[in-house]
Amino acid sequence: MNATDLDASLTTLMNSHRILVLGPSGSGKTTLARQLGQLLNLETIHLDALFWKVGWISTPQEEWRSVVSNAVAKPAWVMDGTYESTLHLRIPAAEALVMLERSRLACLWRVCKRKLTIDDDNRPDAPPGQPVDWAFVRYIWRYDQVSQPQVDEAVRQYAADKPIITLKSQRDVHALVRRLETAVAAGGKPARKGQ
Repeated sequence: MNATDLDASLTTLMNSHRILVLGPSGSGKTTLARQLGQLLNLETIHLDALFWKVGWISTPQEEWRSVVSNAVAKPAWVMDGTYESTLHLRIPAAEALVMLERSRLACLWRVCKRKLTIDDDNRPDAPPGQPVDWAFVRYIWRYDQVSQPQVDEAVRQYAADKPIITLKSQRDVHALVRRLETAVAAGGKPARKGQ
């Protein structure tokens, strides 16, 4: 990401009240959303925490749409999670999109590393005991062929007038977060939570 793109991305984030972070499982969505929420003083909404019930039981689709509708109705947030079935609700509500692009191997590595190094029982972004089974590995492996086209179509359909920040590497993510930390330290946190 060059300096001009970085400055434009910084301006977008500082002026947005509803930011949607999208990307494959293991791409770093949750970590980035948490960082953005803290730096921009926005509520962080982790869709995994809302969708998955204890024992990693999924929320039925009708109930899920209602849960997501209630979440996007809030005036200010950073929301992470792809969940293709509700992109039509989330993208129109967002003021800015952050798209993480990672290779399948990088995503699989991050998921395995997370499973081995994070206390699974104390994750604020998901219930304990996330299975790393073949279905999950297959989802990550096939994301580019199956899920990404759905995301791209939803972005084309619902985000034509919205700023989109694409981060293609961990270096891009770190550069953006460092620049945002510097800007917030210089000007203070935006007073937005609870709006």
